[in-house]
Amino acid sequence: MSESGRVGRNDPCPCGSGIKYKRCCMARDRAAQAERVAWQKAAQNMRIALVGYAKEAELAVDLGAGLGLFWQDRYTPDTVEQMSVDESLRFFDWFAHDVALRAPERPDWQGKRLIEVYRAEAGETLTEKEAAILDTWIESPPGSAFAIEEADAAEGTAVLRDLFLPGRRVTVTDASAAKHGEVGQILLARPLPEHEVLRLSGGTAILPAEEEERLRQTMEEAQRAYAADHPEATTEAFLREHAYLLTHYALEWAEREGRPAVAADDPERGGLAARAVRRTIKASQRVRVQR
Repeated sequence: MSESGRVGRNDPCPCGSGIKYKRCCMARDRAAQAERVAWQKAAQNMRIALVGYAKEAELAVDLGAGLGLFWQDRYTPDTVEQMSVDESLRFFDWFAHDVALRAPERPDWQGKRLIEVYRAEAGETLTEKEAAILDTWIESPPGSAFAIEEADAAEGTAVLRDLFLPGRRVTVTDASAAKHGEVGQILLARPLPEHEVLRLSGGTAILPAEEEERLRQTMEEAQRAYAADHPEATTEAFLREHAYLLTHYALEWAEREGRPAVAADDPERGGLAARAVRRTIKASQRVRVQR
């Protein structure tokens, strides 16, 4: 085995057969790696495409309202490019997966989520993997808050406990969470399936462990108010409609800590952030053109 830890072509195969790796499991391993990369590419294509679709003219009203709701009017359609890359990913992830569209110009879209509309509209232009990715995402739970229970940097995985959906624990493949995450830290995130693994979708906001109880109380109070008008609604339904409250809490926490609540409030990041978001939007436009 090489110093990098990788198996060399002429090394004994790790399976224990005693045969050189190149004559044993190398072809199978390379095929499996190519398959993983293909699924990653399909998922990345769909994330970019959903951002691009959110910019469609028919969704201008929803996009403007969504920006105001999610960011508490800190961003508008005129200042959307001031978002940092992480903020852009977080917003468009929520907008695509959780928002019930009003779409006044498209009655057939009303009440549906952007991801559902895009899946129907894109139709046969999607590859088999892209269609499968979207189908599993559509059925996935809404965004939530998760406490890190375990982090394995070597494996690149982390075990997360959902603070609001009882009994839900997930193992996500995420190098950043695995390497830098601390047990107890709270991630405001959305784990989404990518073939055989779960990955954190969009940008992830991080809160310290000591905020768990206060966050839980804030969301439980909001859910009680929601239940008064929707007595049969599940916690998942509440989160689907009110996941933006998690971002509101993160904004409040930043202000309590004396930090810029959003990138637009930080003069040292504004210009770079705007350029990076423009690149993301341009990439989404290229994906649409290619279809």
